[in-house]
Amino acid sequence: MKLKHKINHGWQRPPEPISEAYQRQVDRSTEKAETRHRQAQKAVERAQRAAQRADKQAARKPTARTLAARDEAQRLVAQRLEELRKIEALMHAPQRAQPEAVHRTGRQERLEVGEYQKPRRRKTPKSPVTTRRNP
Repeated sequence: MKLKHKINHGWQRPPEPISEAYQRQVDRSTEKAETRHRQAQKAVERAQRAAQRADKQAARKPTARTLAARDEAQRLVAQRLEELRKIEALMHAPQRAQPEAVHRTGRQERLEVGEYQKPRRRKTPKSPVTTRRNP
């Protein structure tokens, strides 16, 4: 007997309504993330203003102290920008990998974020059994 059951692959489970408690948690989390983002943006702006002041002072009076202060201010700007990028990455919803970027072992999530590192190849120990070759 031949079974003729067709599976509907397009069917999806209907979404369940979100509870009020969960919605409050989501709202609170979103508000905290937005606050952190605003604070990070302000920190970047402050660091850039300080770097401009240090750069002007180093150009006016190039001593070891002013040059070190300028380098420190530029390092601080780079650090603040990196923090802002991390916060912005957390605020975006994860996207599925493009078909050409999907790794064959299913590591799509780590490939998108850029955390995946190829595992090191292990050296296989040499076998104690030797093979004889005929000349």
